[in-house]
Amino acid sequence: MSATSLNFSDTSASSTSVPFTGGRTAGGRFGVDVPSVASAAALVRRVAADPRLWQDQLRFGHGDERWYARLDVDPDHEVWLIAWLPGQGTGLHDHGEALGAFTVVRGALTETTVTPADAPPTGRISPGTVVRPTRRHFGAGQVRGFGYEHVHDVANTGDVPAVSVHAYAPELTAMTRYAVVDRRLTVLSSERVGVDW
Repeated sequence: MSATSLNFSDTSASSTSVPFTGGRTAGGRFGVDVPSVASAAALVRRVAADPRLWQDQLRFGHGDERWYARLDVDPDHEVWLIAWLPGQGTGLHDHGEALGAFTVVRGALTETTVTPADAPPTGRISPGTVVRPTRRHFGAGQVRGFGYEHVHDVANTGDVPAVSVHAYAPELTAMTRYAVVDRRLTVLSSERVGVDW
């Protein structure tokens, strides 16, 4: 795949691609000075809309193991293709210091997020905070964008396989995995690129 086809850019209301000011080209990849959720959403829409960028790579995992492939990466962003069999999910996690977006290409996905139970969210949720879950369903063509503080679980709760495209900015370097124990957000593990994946 040509990395230049995965420009990380905002789109205006007229759907014209507008690169970030101060962007740079290095090694065929487009640098991002100020990533945004809108940019991540625009990128996943463009990649999903062009199956030539991902169709030949698509596979499915087995059992609980999702199949995934990184389509593009540089320090400013990365793009992933993920295939989900019924029952497969990510578990509750964050994306370190990265914001992002995903779009469903086929099938449907369910996202479970957690927010503080007693107050509106004001940033990253601290471990030990009492939280409440919220579930949302996303069908083919729908996009979900999220900020740095986002904690979620994404799963295929349906009965047919699903496919999605995900973008993160900057590149993922850390991830924390969580559980909700007695309604409180609890850290299960912290993972780092090059060590845990």
